[in-house]
Amino acid sequence: MLTPYETALDLLLERVERLPTERVLLWDAVNRVLAEDVFADRDSPAFDNSAMDGYAVVSQDLEEIPAKLKVVGEVSAGSEFSGRLERGQAIRIFTGAPIPVGANAVVPVEYTKLEGEYVLIERSFKEGANIRRRGEEIKAGELILKKGIKIRGYEVGLLAFVNKVFVEVYQKPRVAVLSTGDEIKEPGEPIEKPSQIRSTNNHLLYARTRELGCEVHQLGIIRDEPESIKDALQRVEDYNVFITTGGVSAGEKDFVHKLVKDMGFEVVFHKLRIKPAKPVLFAKRGRTLFFGLPGNPVSCAMAFDMLVKPALLKMQGVEEHRPKFLKAELLRDFSRRDAERREFVRARYMEKEGKLFCDYSPKTQSHMLTSYVDANCYMVVYEGVHELKAGQQVDIVPFDW
Repeated sequence: MLTPYETALDLLLERVERLPTERVLLWDAVNRVLAEDVFADRDSPAFDNSAMDGYAVVSQDLEEIPAKLKVVGEVSAGSEFSGRLERGQAIRIFTGAPIPVGANAVVPVEYTKLEGEYVLIERSFKEGANIRRRGEEIKAGELILKKGIKIRGYEVGLLAFVNKVFVEVYQKPRVAVLSTGDEIKEPGEPIEKPSQIRSTNNHLLYARTRELGCEVHQLGIIRDEPESIKDALQRVEDYNVFITTGGVSAGEKDFVHKLVKDMGFEVVFHKLRIKPAKPVLFAKRGRTLFFGLPGNPVSCAMAFDMLVKPALLKMQGVEEHRPKFLKAELLRDFSRRDAERREFVRARYMEKEGKLFCDYSPKTQSHMLTSYVDANCYMVVYEGVHELKAGQQVDIVPFDW
């Protein structure tokens, strides 16, 4: 009996526990998940200031253009004008500088001409023009960053702005990646027989897991023999997540799914109603999640994206950790013979005039890793669907959800 995708995802996420939190320095918080709500410590802007280089004026002096005003001072960012601006006067001002008392508009420098100690204003501006008002962006005490978001460089800037030297984040998952197979050779090793292949899965998984902000441990390649695999699985509880590739199908040398049962793992599901990645295995022992992913590269990649990734995101405290489905218009007809399983086809979506469109890769086989070149989403072909027509709305899952 094959498990439907939604059922498998629900069973998986029910067993995922969020990791504890820790405090890190501001500049170590990038690519981590925020574990606290962050509030503004003061208004932003903290004072009325100029949005332009130009002249601070009283707008009523600009009712007749051109206007000739006497320049009585200058104020730059970080300084203040000690007096008061009176009618008939102007003050040279720079971007970010405080608005002098009495001024109620700023004239950009490109609309002015300096004539000795006077400035000639060539265009009128209303009260409030080119002035950033105190608190117009955010008020003191207002929520600016919500718990559960991934911290990018932009958020680091905001954290610094509100004086957060230390930031509460979720711990990084410790993830182990291991490949099985007698035929696999690492990059750099010679291929000695036509039956040997390059290792791709463990490097793909290592890179994808690092992209998600995890602490990844590359355990390399082991032979397809029960004792070697069993020895490796003895270390499973050293990690939050343990991922193997290969050995989960029904072949004579597919030992992984048999060994996890013998070693006391709770096998939650094995074999899903999906294409590719049908033989994917998920189990748990103690607090450790175990994923046995298929050996075909596309099956491995897709199973990671649609199953392992949601678990890693939830573990790190990401609120929106489930795959995001969008609607797009299909550009070409699609057909298949076998419609028993839900298929995740590598595809590319693009936006035109506010609408999403989708085109799929012709490389649909599970060994064709080049189908990911230029792809940015999966096109979902549901169970029982043999054909999709151009112009039809289809579900897509962006890679960067």
